[in-house]
Amino acid sequence: MPSRSSRPTVATRKATTRARDDKYYSKVIGRALEILAVLRKADGPLGLADIAGRVGLAKSSAFRLLHTLEVSGYVERSAEGAYALSADLRVWGDGMRVSDLVGAALPHMRTLSREFGETITLAMHFDNRIEVVATLDSPQLIRMANTVGRILPPHASSLGKAITAHLPDDVVERLRRSYGTHRFTEHTITDEVALKQEYERVRKDGFSTDTEESVLEGCCFGAPITGPDGVVLAALSLSLPKMRLRDKAMQKQIIAAVREAATATSAAMTRA
Repeated sequence: MPSRSSRPTVATRKATTRARDDKYYSKVIGRALEILAVLRKADGPLGLADIAGRVGLAKSSAFRLLHTLEVSGYVERSAEGAYALSADLRVWGDGMRVSDLVGAALPHMRTLSREFGETITLAMHFDNRIEVVATLDSPQLIRMANTVGRILPPHASSLGKAITAHLPDDVVERLRRSYGTHRFTEHTITDEVALKQEYERVRKDGFSTDTEESVLEGCCFGAPITGPDGVVLAALSLSLPKMRLRDKAMQKQIIAAVREAATATSAAMTRA
């Protein structure tokens, strides 16, 4: 007998009933939409068997639909074979999508990129991880690079610290359990007490730093972004090689600009 979690949902049963009575209804498209609805409501990525059970399909049929959705960019599959909505379709708060955040941030990211010519990155908190959702690479030959989809350390990156510092203790603990407290360089903060003090500093100062903590000769400055409900959900950062960080005056200029861009993005999110 199938488990409760693997039985077709109420929405699936209703859709099946409608399909019998509607000659224009496409069963294939309907099933694909049901899969997307299941993934949207899930607490995390789901395996093939779980998805197939929830929508009432054979695993082979569910796999074909999932593969099509993955190729089309609606679904992502992890290395372990679990499925989740693509970043652009994930929602939070009042139905806002990641694309809403990216759209609000991009104008300010471009301004930072033009002013400093360095790599600008946007990251967001997703349940048990902090993930890069947009990046503008520096045009410089020697640069700090980033990639969309990269999972960031909550303890050793400016983006990770800018977000983690504002999260509840239980969520912080979940992030640390998921990622660990790996020492990337001799400058990485791994001591629990020191890390808590670092988070307190980030909250107090309104910005975060990564001074060779994730990679030697790399510097990064980040600031938090709040959603319409005032909760920190993302962060912006500027990254550059240490050799191009001329002095303290330049560092202050960068931090002020990054904070301004993050604040402007937060305001745009509130208006959205």
